[in-house]
Amino acid sequence: MDIGQDEHFFFWFFESQQNPESAPVTLWLNGGPGCSSMIGLWQETGPCSLSQNGTTATLNPYSWTRYSNMIFLDQPVGTGFSYGARKTFSTEETAIKVYEFLQLFYEVFPKYKPLPFTIFGESYGGHYVPSYANYIVKQNNAIQKGHPSKFNYIIPIESIGIGNGWTDPLIQYYYYPQMACESQYGAVLPQETCDLMRRNYPECANLIKKCEATGTNSDCIAAEKYCQNNVELHYYSSGKSFYDVRRGANDIVYPDDYVKFLNTPETRHLIGARTGYEECPTEPASNFGQTGDNIRTFSPAISDLLNSGVRVLVYAGDADYICNWYGNYAWTMQLQWQQSPAFRAASLNAWNFQGKQVGQVQYGGDLTFLRIYDAGHEVPFSQPAPALEMFRKWLHRESFHA
Repeated sequence: MDIGQDEHFFFWFFESQQNPESAPVTLWLNGGPGCSSMIGLWQETGPCSLSQNGTTATLNPYSWTRYSNMIFLDQPVGTGFSYGARKTFSTEETAIKVYEFLQLFYEVFPKYKPLPFTIFGESYGGHYVPSYANYIVKQNNAIQKGHPSKFNYIIPIESIGIGNGWTDPLIQYYYYPQMACESQYGAVLPQETCDLMRRNYPECANLIKKCEATGTNSDCIAAEKYCQNNVELHYYSSGKSFYDVRRGANDIVYPDDYVKFLNTPETRHLIGARTGYEECPTEPASNFGQTGDNIRTFSPAISDLLNSGVRVLVYAGDADYICNWYGNYAWTMQLQWQQSPAFRAASLNAWNFQGKQVGQVQYGGDLTFLRIYDAGHEVPFSQPAPALEMFRKWLHRESFHA
């Protein structure tokens, strides 16, 4: 889809397997920045998966298309099959482009305009999802107030979901030592390394606060560089995967056989792809690095969404290091919005599925936090059945204690 002058977004759309004319519309976004949402399609929530040689497609019984119409979007430009000369250099800049994409989507497919809309994303989706959703809410308000705009469609956003997201670096950096040395899966680093990470955290926090105070690219880049080198990346010495502390660094945690399938001339022709496919190209991340986007916080956008009546689900596989559940739970507990006392007054309780406890849940004031046991960075890959049930309950507004 052509967004602007030399900006071309690739998306793959699937109707819901059940009642597509009334099922919600879900936009799925993978992270990076610069990682393709074909990851989510082929490894996690899409209708099909592939054999190990990347040639034979099979139905995914846990596809989220069972309950929702699903859009898998490659963004920003330079990600996956999306291409063009016009680049974006921050999450907030890209939010404008994704909003334009959605307006064009509704223009081409008007029958989906009345249906409830939600955005789900993981990893750097902790930046993307709140920013894009908040931009949508602001544009909806402007349209309703009659402010001039080249876009006229109200996007009926009802909720968002963030899986193992990178949302509030100031808080999340604090919990790297805890995940590395004190998780239920056992220590993967020597205690002295975790102690060093803790000693380095105050300087990391000071630099992040300076970035937040000034907002300048240089201050944010300095904060990102220090925090990564002196806190986060000590984890390299563990020899473990950043995405699952139970696996080795050289293990194939998430098979990428689908990449071979997408790069065949036959597949590219059938799906209208104009470029070769790369799962996580470096250019978008490099572009975002020029503004220190990684270290900027997006939890205030979530506060705004909650105050606007948009429901928020934050879920986390508890074996992930890079966007671990400790840090995600901590920022939800420190979030400030009108009904935050109701959320903080609650506590983590068992979440059961098919007669077994598969996680813990806490909710209040339109915010739900869900910890998923025995899952790494990609929850729908590690625990597909509980992840699908989570999605079903969320869309249908069912209690996780029921």
